[in-house]
Amino acid sequence: MLPKQRCSASYICGVMKLLSGSVALAVLALALRPVVVLCQESRGAETVTAGRIDQGCVNQGSDRREFAPVVCWLQRRLSWKSEHEPYFKSIGRPVGTHVGLAWPPYVVFNSPDGNGHWRVFRAGFRYDRAWRGYIFPTMAAKRLSHPLTY
Repeated sequence: MLPKQRCSASYICGVMKLLSGSVALAVLALALRPVVVLCQESRGAETVTAGRIDQGCVNQGSDRREFAPVVCWLQRRLSWKSEHEPYFKSIGRPVGTHVGLAWPPYVVFNSPDGNGHWRVFRAGFRYDRAWRGYIFPTMAAKRLSHPLTY
């Protein structure tokens, strides 16, 4: 960004602010361009299979991913297969609000909504039993009929 300077005319100050903002945006765009190009090159367009959107994420379900090009690219590089399930520790009341912790770092927050459903937030290295491995990065906020226990 341009160094801060005192301006005598408001027109000049406005131009300098516009230029400094434009320079910052241009630098940000140039910095992010290799990531976007790399993501676009590594994965083609979304494909739809039997009503399911495949955005290229590891063992993706039927739900759509936010920021899919970046998240799926990271998941394909940072996820790994493992037969060893994590040790999961739940803190709190199982029938009420509770937090679950696991290693590698994974946290689950479960809270009943009073209508028979659960508000669930999870983030970290999620162990996927169907895929038999750890998927990272993961983060989700959902409303489910049951609390998450792993």
